[in-house]
Amino acid sequence: MSIIKSAFAGNGTIENPLVPVFGSGGTEAGTKIIGDLITNIINAMMIAGAIILLIMIIWAGIAWASAGDNKERMQGAQKRLSNAVIGFIVVICVFAIANFVGSIFGLGWFKNFSIPLPTPSGT
Repeated sequence: MSIIKSAFAGNGTIENPLVPVFGSGGTEAGTKIIGDLITNIINAMMIAGAIILLIMIIWAGIAWASAGDNKERMQGAQKRLSNAVIGFIVVICVFAIANFVGSIFGLGWFKNFSIPLPTPSGT
């Protein structure tokens, strides 16, 4: 009987064990978790967009260089390059619009935007 009493001896509230990691609890912690999630998703999409841009530019450059006198292959490479640049501009515009909307509504989603770079481990 004493084990059951000690197990339920709390003040009647159930606390989320993950909340102390992200905040102090309450609704502020929930909005911080959602804000951090959205920030991480946008960071991942920006990194993926940059990687895809790099791959597309290299692919278009190789196709353009290997096209020789073939006009169709050269035009295909030019189109691929222009599509890659347009796609990257769209990604940047989406980020800017999301940042603008976040600043209007007072959401601090993008304050901690950073691209994680690997650092050498020094001895």
